[in-house]
Amino acid sequence: MDKKSKSIILGIATLLVLLCYSCTQSSVAHIYNSVSRDGWNRDSLLNYNIQIDSLSQECNIDIELTYNNNYPYSNLYLLVSVIDSVANIVSSDTLQLLLADEYGEWKGNGWGTTYQQREEYKRDFKFPSSGKYNITITQGMRGEPIKGIERVGVKVDKVEKER
Repeated sequence: MDKKSKSIILGIATLLVLLCYSCTQSSVAHIYNSVSRDGWNRDSLLNYNIQIDSLSQECNIDIELTYNNNYPYSNLYLLVSVIDSVANIVSSDTLQLLLADEYGEWKGNGWGTTYQQREEYKRDFKFPSSGKYNITITQGMRGEPIKGIERVGVKVDKVEKER
């Protein structure tokens, strides 16, 4: 390899490293809860306890879902709340996750009959104080219990932006 080719490769590698480090994330929590094989009822609340240590830290929160071919709908409504250690509701939202396209093809990644999908919930979210928080999730579908949902997860990442 000549000197010019080595310089180009070194330049590209340096650029890739800089791009990777311009916005880095470190995980605060990555927690899954299993859903009963008998189905998920509206009153079955899933809890995710997390510890926040820094007030100034922005976080990204994602909802992760594992489902299978037994799920009868193309979408899923979730009721999501972030609750602080003294039971104050910091955030409360209704999310609609689109699990299949208009032709009935599942959107998640997977093989066989099981699929996994990640959805953004909050971006650059600042918790109002340090301490323990509980993220709660329940399903908001009309039919009960809903079958085909296997696991629901929450992933919280710290986001450090280049200044």
